[in-house]
Amino acid sequence: MRIFLLVAAGWALAPWGLVQAEGVWRLESSESLPTRSPAVTHRLLAFQNDREWHLVRFDRSRATLRVLDLAPGETVAAAVRASGGLAGVNGGYFKPDRVPLGLVVSKGVALHPWESSKILTGALVVTARGASLVRNAEFKPGPDLRDALQAGPFLVDHGKPVPGLNSTHRAERTVLLADGKGVVALLTTAPVSLAELGRCLATPGLLPGTKIERALNLDGGSSTALWVAADPSPYSRPEWKAVRNAVAILGK
Repeated sequence: MRIFLLVAAGWALAPWGLVQAEGVWRLESSESLPTRSPAVTHRLLAFQNDREWHLVRFDRSRATLRVLDLAPGETVAAAVRASGGLAGVNGGYFKPDRVPLGLVVSKGVALHPWESSKILTGALVVTARGASLVRNAEFKPGPDLRDALQAGPFLVDHGKPVPGLNSTHRAERTVLLADGKGVVALLTTAPVSLAELGRCLATPGLLPGTKIERALNLDGGSSTALWVAADPSPYSRPEWKAVRNAVAILGK
């Protein structure tokens, strides 16, 4: 495997590559994109053959996460913008009749109960202390629960790729990333398998000064969406099909 090292705009990307059936994914560039708030940074990671990943980090002292419930026909971009969000992605899974799959809590209101499902291995949990990613067995509901969203599978746990993930099906992905202190970033990717993505995200030094302790997969494929507030115009990568909820970064 060829090794690449790129240092751009204060971000160092450690040597790594993504292997897929036809060969190696090579990192071509890392570019800082504009954002409206200094609490959010947006980076475009470009690979060969026009494969692009978008990484949106936020300053936890100045921003937090919120789960948004979308009305029928409402887009992720419209919902995040209406909430006053600084950025946002699509959320969790849902059934053909728009009923969410798994727990959904928005602004302290439980919109759908906890469910047991093979794909739902954990949840995003937001309290006054911040946003974290928890395994099913670690989830403890309480009066301080502000927002929550069941999702899965976990891609990284305790800094290591989760074993047994699918290595053949490739699709666009939406992921929540956490370090040792909680959720720190949103990520959308070009088509990649869950196993490949888990190995990549567990690579030391992918985020400078940040070790990814946990990564939780959200709904992906045709649901993958990203919106980032920026001037003079926002960045918008819309979903292909309507989704049920979203995860937004909001200023405190």
